[in-house]
Amino acid sequence: MNLYLQQLLTNVTEPFEFSTSYWEILLPSIWAAADIVSGFICAQINGTKNSSKMRKGLYRKVGEIMTVGLCWIFCLAVKCPYDLAGCVAGYIVLMESLSIAENLKHSGVPIPDFITKKAKETADAVNKGENDDSGSKDIH
Repeated sequence: MNLYLQQLLTNVTEPFEFSTSYWEILLPSIWAAADIVSGFICAQINGTKNSSKMRKGLYRKVGEIMTVGLCWIFCLAVKCPYDLAGCVAGYIVLMESLSIAENLKHSGVPIPDFITKKAKETADAVNKGENDDSGSKDIH
């Protein structure tokens, strides 16, 4: 993981400390379930229900939770220099929050544009950091 991404994830998750390590798995699981429910409601309202798309989304969510679980086990097995599972869990909760907000917006729930815009900007910054090997950058 490059330094920029590590710094970004630390800055995003630093203000939030999980009360116990079990929440690192439980919280993303709850958010994933909420995203599934909000996606189903959105599809139902808009008449775009597609079982194939729903299955793919469910498989992706299982993969996300499995990734957090594997990071958690890895951190238990070796001494991690930072909370890897917490960073991954925080990232997943952020992405699921964006998806939930988009689903609610497409369902007709008034979601202010600045919420989805800020969440998307944060997600884009994280994704840009994954592809940028230019070294450390200042994050405000």
